[in-house]
Amino acid sequence: MSTDIPSGSLDDFVHMWSWFATHCQETSPLYARICVAVARDHDLLRRLRAAPPSAHLPPALLAAVHYLVLSGADHPLSDLYAGRGGGDPGPAFTDFCRSHSDEIDALLRTRHIQTNDCGRSALLAPGMNWLAPGLGGRFSLIDVGASAGLNLQCDSYRFDYGSSGVTGPAESPVTIHCRVAGGEPPIAARLPTIVTRVGIDLSPIDLTDPLDVRWLLACVWPDSGRLERTAASIEMAQQNPPRVIAADANEALPDVLAGLPTGVPAVIVTTWAFAYFSVEDRQRFIALLDAASHVRDIAWLSAEGPGTVEPVTAAATAAAHADRAGADVLGVVLFEGGTHRGELLGFVGTHGAWIDWRAT
Repeated sequence: MSTDIPSGSLDDFVHMWSWFATHCQETSPLYARICVAVARDHDLLRRLRAAPPSAHLPPALLAAVHYLVLSGADHPLSDLYAGRGGGDPGPAFTDFCRSHSDEIDALLRTRHIQTNDCGRSALLAPGMNWLAPGLGGRFSLIDVGASAGLNLQCDSYRFDYGSSGVTGPAESPVTIHCRVAGGEPPIAARLPTIVTRVGIDLSPIDLTDPLDVRWLLACVWPDSGRLERTAASIEMAQQNPPRVIAADANEALPDVLAGLPTGVPAVIVTTWAFAYFSVEDRQRFIALLDAASHVRDIAWLSAEGPGTVEPVTAAATAAAHADRAGADVLGVVLFEGGTHRGELLGFVGTHGAWIDWRAT
């Protein structure tokens, strides 16, 4: 990676990597220790500053290194990622970055973060069950920011909510465990009927390309326990490839909605994707759905960071004051006849780890 960068403070990069170390402490102790090491390595941070802006966020470098490890790179870091042996992964990671700098530089220029794994479906499922009565028990599904489209096959997964129940076919090769941290989410034996399904993504993953598949796996954190289920969901999708359109969501949505079966409501989902929209694009997205709701009822089911989905923000902020301040939000915005209203469904952990249900 080139070190020919603008002069100036690296404080923003230090703070970002330090924050990410704290952010992933519970879900990936491995990455937490690595992020601490990166935050202290100013030479590596200078090199990162020279990468494209889209590669400045920590998951980009973490995925690039994991990608090379999955390719069979001969380095002590590979054993640490596989759970073999002990030691501090931080120095091993920064050494790996130096010894594989050219390959990492190429990946940071050409690849984009893809973290839309199948675990998010465990959070969407109760939302779909909550929506089902008002939608007549069936709907068309549109996933915005679909990546490889793994969540388009949500009705083929098995969701285990502990004592709260299970959803999905018992014979599914993918089981996702989701802890119910509060409330009583609506759990049903099966999801409502999905009449048709389509994904939209700026740069979708091609499941027929082994390198694309490896990149998708590389975006999964090595010690998160999610690699095996992600691989299984990829195999399912390869057998029955979901339809994912390569396009800007706001450009594609009008035609996608117009092409859905007549008389069937639409459920649009975003999971940690709407945050990447500009303020203007967020406003346009909502205006598009308002306009389309003159033709059919639409529900926008979202799992996003706090404050991201404006129609849900006020309810989420009020409900979170006591015990969920800063938690990610599961919400729905209902569009009908050109108007919309937001509802808070609950608070959630990323990748389907837990759900705290708040809706009635």
